[in-house]
Amino acid sequence: MASHWLTGSPRRALRIVLLIASGLVALALAFESWQLAQAARVNRQLAQRLTDRPFAVEQSARVGNDPRLWINASHQPARAGQIAEAAALLRRAADESRGELRQIALYDLGNLYLREALRVRQSGADASALPLLELAKESYRSVLLERPDLWDAKFNLELALRAAPDPDPDDTGAPQILTGERAVTTMRAFTLGLP
Repeated sequence: MASHWLTGSPRRALRIVLLIASGLVALALAFESWQLAQAARVNRQLAQRLTDRPFAVEQSARVGNDPRLWINASHQPARAGQIAEAAALLRRAADESRGELRQIALYDLGNLYLREALRVRQSGADASALPLLELAKESYRSVLLERPDLWDAKFNLELALRAAPDPDPDDTGAPQILTGERAVTTMRAFTLGLP
């Protein structure tokens, strides 16, 4: 007569429970080991990036597939004045990440554009600074859509708005379209027939 595994002795049931528990612990240990290996790989790549002084466009392909590395790698070309390369790395990090990492990339991208716009404006080329200021405002607004409580982005957006205010919708020169209640109360030369 075949004995079912649940109908055995309490010792056998305890053995099965312990076997299942040890299997789950082994699975959790394997997952943690994999995460540790990934973190070690990222740390090695970050250390390598810190030792590589000159930055070239071809090096951006060597950075790896981790958005954290792209954000980190963007600092060196930004300091060297290679704004397009730094912006490309930050845009790549923002496009391919989610959550806090995306917010960091967008915030850094806004800072990059704002810093460069202020530098260009200080050198006397106000017209050249305007597109950079618009890009900075766009980046800060993207961050604030995802995380409205980020005060640094709010402050920097305010700085960008002071440097290049958004045009008022009324300043376009087009006649104002009257809608709703306001249209009736602002009409000229027309009486409503009231006594």
